[in-house]
Parts: sequence; C-alpha cells; structure tokens
Amino acid sequence: MVSSLLIGEDAAVSEWAFKTFNLYKTPVNRAIGIISPNGKIIGAILWQNYNGSNVELSYYGPKTWTLGILRTIMKITAVYFNASRLTAVTSKRNKKLMRGMIKLGWRLEGVQRCYYGDRDITRNTGVRFVMFRDRINYIARLPAKKDVNVI
Repeated sequence: MVSSLLIGEDAAVSEWAFKTFNLYKTPVNRAIGIISPNGKIIGAILWQNYNGSNVELSYYGPKTWTLGILRTIMKITAVYFNASRLTAVTSKRNKKLMRGMIKLGWRLEGVQRCYYGDRDITRNTGVRFVMFRDRINYIARLPAKKDVNVI
C-alpha cells in the first residue's frame, strides 16, 4: 500500500531507482518517489529526455500503481513540462502491461529491437507507446488545451 509521494528529492529518488533496478545512470529531468507506510522508497517515477515537446517516462515499483499516481504523472507532464506527448517503452514480453496501457489511451508507436540487450531476440525488444496532450489532460482532469488563432 502506497502512503505518499516524495517530491523535490530528484537525485535521491533517481539514485534509488538506478541502484535498486541495476540501471545505467542517465540524466533525469524530474523524479518522484513512491513511499511505503513505513517511510521507505518502494518505487520511482522518472521523467527523462525532455526536448520541449516530448518527455520520456520510466516507472519502477512493482505493485505500486494507483489511479492517483497515474493522475499525478499526467498532471506533472502537462503542467510542469507542458509536453505535447509522453513516451514510454516496455518489454515486448510484458503483455499485461501493454494491454493496460492501450486501455488507458496509450498508442502503439513501434518496436525497438535490441533495446534491452545486444542480441536481436524477443526479450531485448522494446515496445514504444505514446500519449498525446488531449489524453494527458483528460486523465489529469485538466481542461483541454485550446487552440489560439494568431492574426
């Protein structure tokens, strides 16, 4: 059971994720920790590679996903980054997660072979999903972004 989120400790949260999940350290634009009732970090949400319109999402924390966390992810993506799109990659073997992402409104963008390793095999294939601003706003319960006519 998740009790709270750790905000404002990007370095500590990203370091926990890199160490706990044996990940290669990469730059992080923003990180939020998922905290257990006893005060320990049990998950991490990382936003990376922001380029002005797209930001990539990485989520670590088995059995920590909640609707509240999903809404928080989308609010930060929309408000803090003002991103037009959110990108996520998962393993081709994670069928359950991919089905769930599609139900939430993520769109399949393609596959990336050798994403998780140097051999071209199924376990090393990443599947790239994208969510666009209208869906991000909907999940975050934010008003739709209105088009502005410039004269």
